[in-house]
Amino acid sequence: MTAKRLMLLSLFCSVLGLSVLLLSQTNNESATTSSQQAVKQTVKVLVPTRTIEIGQAYTPNSFRWKEVPQQELENYIDHVTPDDISAAHTMSGLARTKLVKDSILSKADITEPEGGYSLSLKLQPGYRAISVPVDQVTSNSGFIEPGDRVDILLLGSQDGELLRYGNSSQGLYVTTIVHDARVLAFNDKQTAESYQKARESNQHKKVVPDDSSVSLEVTPEQANQVVLAKQLGKLTLVLRGQNEAQDQPQHANAVTLKVISPDTTQVLPDVGLVEFRAENKTVNNKTGADNNG
Repeated sequence: MTAKRLMLLSLFCSVLGLSVLLLSQTNNESATTSSQQAVKQTVKVLVPTRTIEIGQAYTPNSFRWKEVPQQELENYIDHVTPDDISAAHTMSGLARTKLVKDSILSKADITEPEGGYSLSLKLQPGYRAISVPVDQVTSNSGFIEPGDRVDILLLGSQDGELLRYGNSSQGLYVTTIVHDARVLAFNDKQTAESYQKARESNQHKKVVPDDSSVSLEVTPEQANQVVLAKQLGKLTLVLRGQNEAQDQPQHANAVTLKVISPDTTQVLPDVGLVEFRAENKTVNNKTGADNNG
């Protein structure tokens, strides 16, 4: 083999090796680019950290961000990304549908309805909502608010309407007909925050209007008792402490006039006469000076 042929062979091998090297680098760059594109094809979406049943409350800690392939999101009409969460979004509310753990959420799942949540979402299974009339006194001067727990007292008369019996008071009694009922709403306000705002804007200096009502969570049996009690006399709400255990034994509290004033037989003049079962309650303060028993 001549020197010329050896040079040509050496040159050919060099060109071949250089070509292989360049091709290898090109393949590596292509693989790197494909890998980067694969990374870019994932989207961060909001998912629940636990399953949230209908009516259960959720908070920001109930959710997390999850990387999901872009291709998977093509099956969803809507999803929540970090750009969809503003500083004004509290991420707190009630689940209107069942939110399954790690499922992709839609914006509607974490957005409070404009008209507020349906009261039925707040009810525990097996419970009912019932409203009772309240005023400034029977609502603890308006300090009872949604989320509190109360007892319901009934003031009635064993003898029937007081006027019919010449304002005799020996038949008067007070009894607790419901223990530990949860306050669902005060008038049309379902949260303590909205109720306090309404009180602050009240032009009557936070006085509770006489036509107000409070919605309570009770059992079906208690609902029947409340409806009947409203026809027998006057209902009063008694506020319970926030730290009081809900499962502690309840006692049926009842008292008659004989317990606190055994010698009283008639209603005092400054108390007035109340006809309990009338369609329109009437109060007559002109009972005469001789009505002190």
